[in-house]
This record gives sequence, C-alpha cells and structure tokens, in this order.
Amino acid sequence: AVIPATPGVAIAWQDYDPALVDQARDEGRPILLDFTADWCIPCRELDRFTFSDEEVIAAVEPFLALKVDLTHFESPEARPLREEFGVVGVPTLVFIDVQGREVQESRVVGYLGPDDFLQQVKRALGS
Repeated sequence: AVIPATPGVAIAWQDYDPALVDQARDEGRPILLDFTADWCIPCRELDRFTFSDEEVIAAVEPFLALKVDLTHFESPEARPLREEFGVVGVPTLVFIDVQGREVQESRVVGYLGPDDFLQQVKRALGS
C-alpha cells in the first residue's frame, strides 16, 4: 500500500456505480471519474502526490469522485465504460459538468502534479 503524504487526508473516492452517476446528475452535481488500475504506476503517483494534496482535496469537494477500476482492462465490465468515455489508457481523469456532459478540455491522461491538476479542476468548474 502507498502511504499518502498526509496520512488520512485524501479525496473521498467511491467505487464507480451507475446509480451514483444518475443521482449526481439529478442533483446537478459535477462528477470526477478516475479510470485507474492496480498495475498502473502513474495512477499510484496520482493517489500519493496529487490526490493527497490539501488544495486538490478541497477543490474537488463539489464533485462526486468515482474510481473506475480498469485493472482487468479487457473484462466485460471494463470495456463498455472504456468505450462510453473513450478511455484508451490509465490513468484517465474525466470531469462531467452539472449538465452531465464531459468537460473535454479538462480531461487528464497520465500523471499530473497538484498545481497542474488544480488548473484542470478550475476549468471543469468553469472558474
């Protein structure tokens, strides 16, 4: 297990569940999807360095934060999600706005440090 920079401080991720997505859309809440995999080293670096950053944690507070596990990349569960969101590799971070549409210019592919990631969050929130 990777020890975060600040123990006990992290984004409140939940496992991907279409019901949670529908609920967030009904509530007009933006969504952050983290497409990740156990074998993905940059994914662990995101968890360790970026997602443990206090500014990042505060910035993503408005979002429903969901982890989409693509460890079994070709599995019947993973494939439809990859296709729906056009994910070709991990990590991929997808921001969905309050209208339920992806904010294309905020998509992150690969590792981003806290400062760069914060810029993408601000863009996703339209601020």
